[in-house]
Amino acid sequence: MRRFSIPSQAITQDRAQLSGAEFHHLRHVLRLGRGARITLYDERGATYHGEILRIAPTYAEISITQHQSAAPSSLHLTLAQGTLKGRKMDLVIEKATELGVHVIVPLVSAFTVARIPDGKRAERTARWQHIARAAAKQSGSPPPEIRPPQSFPEFLHSVPTPSGKLIFSERERTLHLREFAQHTTQFDSLHILVGPEGGFAPEEIQQAQAAGFVSVSLGASVLRAETASITAVALCQFLWRDIHSPLP
Repeated sequence: MRRFSIPSQAITQDRAQLSGAEFHHLRHVLRLGRGARITLYDERGATYHGEILRIAPTYAEISITQHQSAAPSSLHLTLAQGTLKGRKMDLVIEKATELGVHVIVPLVSAFTVARIPDGKRAERTARWQHIARAAAKQSGSPPPEIRPPQSFPEFLHSVPTPSGKLIFSERERTLHLREFAQHTTQFDSLHILVGPEGGFAPEEIQQAQAAGFVSVSLGASVLRAETASITAVALCQFLWRDIHSPLP
């Protein structure tokens, strides 16, 4: 796939300079040269079609022949995900990116097993950003902002008041997401909380509710944490994103 991520500041009018890891992939993996046609996309979701004009030692110069701005999204979706063990978190990052999530916040909560040492948080965040960029290249969605891991209280304090707020809990017995959606027509911004393997502690659910979050259920089945997260994102996009607008 001849799609490459490029920062918007590397594009000037009808020219672009592709460097770094993406240039390495273009030149040394795909072995593309002058005249090859490629597609670029930036962090805002804009797409640029062009042709390689010149291969320099550390960058490729691209002639932009067509530019398409990202389609405006009617829902700005933030996923706050309790950090998961092993490759499960990688899977959630990948699939949430494909589904068009705008922000992903890894959470350290009471039942979190996969705790990340302070000295490795930057490294782990960089890894997740790399996974998101790769998923965005595949899907065509812009890569989400991935924030460094936060504590549960830190995240609650960071959520703006006007946003929609949902916490998904297997302990919820009275309100299903479907029933909640019947009384809520649209969100401009939505923050959703999904727990780690052990879910959220009862006191965390109470803290979230005190901060304005509504506790909802995905149904009677007990889902794996990574399955619950992907399902929650997909359903929220289906319910509250403008289905007449294409994904960016």
